[in-house]
Amino acid sequence: MTVHSRLRPRGPSRGSLFALLVICLASSGATCPQVLRGYQVGTMPLPRALPPQATLDQIIAGVHDNTQRVRSYMAPQAVLVVPGVPRLSAQVACEPPRRFRLRAQTSVTGSELDIGSNDDLFWLWIRRHQPPVMLFCRHDQYAQSSARRLLPLRADWMPELLGLVNFRSEDRHEGPFTLPDGRLEIRSRITAPDGELLKSTILDGTTGLVVEQHLFTGAGERLASVRTSKHRVDPQSGAALPRLVEVSWPASGIEFQLELAAITTNMPTTDPGQLWQMPAYEGYEPVDLADPSVVIGPPPAQQPTP
Repeated sequence: MTVHSRLRPRGPSRGSLFALLVICLASSGATCPQVLRGYQVGTMPLPRALPPQATLDQIIAGVHDNTQRVRSYMAPQAVLVVPGVPRLSAQVACEPPRRFRLRAQTSVTGSELDIGSNDDLFWLWIRRHQPPVMLFCRHDQYAQSSARRLLPLRADWMPELLGLVNFRSEDRHEGPFTLPDGRLEIRSRITAPDGELLKSTILDGTTGLVVEQHLFTGAGERLASVRTSKHRVDPQSGAALPRLVEVSWPASGIEFQLELAAITTNMPTTDPGQLWQMPAYEGYEPVDLADPSVVIGPPPAQQPTP
């Protein structure tokens, strides 16, 4: 396939939109809307508890303590669940801040989805995407590329999908604000290439776990929500990690769940060179989203025949 000046999928399928959703939101990780009480592994309670009237600094310190316990993350027996689509077997790997890999497949068709990020670039591959391409972009070229319109979230936010949340010092944070149900909210203002973004982070008032995150434009339009639940203490790291991730993207009307099992943390990968390297799929042409000739958008309107 020749790269044209305008890259336009022909009739994108629900699967294609789903995959674009995953890459957009893999960085904005958050957790369950229900108050978490009594989630335990055996008799071991979740390791973090907020003091009464916790300050903003105390809350952020507790979240960061949980996140910093995890240097690497592997979930080789995950499941992707999308409404109207057969369940997909999946494997998830992560080494913060930028290394991330999500692969999904079926036993009949083989590989269906490959989303990844290493220290230099991120990529997106969808088996059923038309035209057949491997989309990628270097991190240092993201802000000036078409990728920022297709993927409004930075790749170094991907680990937050797994509950590894950070409050970045370059963002402005306010709160905590106590909600009617006893949960706490922290509001953040984030500088982005296309203007300021607003982020609402909601935490359980007792455990200090992040239970929801919502991302909005500066005008208040909701871009994304990610929730997690079924937190368990990981024996290896001592971190409380979710076993269910729920993502919604209002603009597309698409929702999906990522079910996680058999999580392993802080163990070296068997083949890190292969895991964090952008793959090559036969018949799929690499397309650099930083190339100014590449435009992602709807097909142009056809001119009437004279």
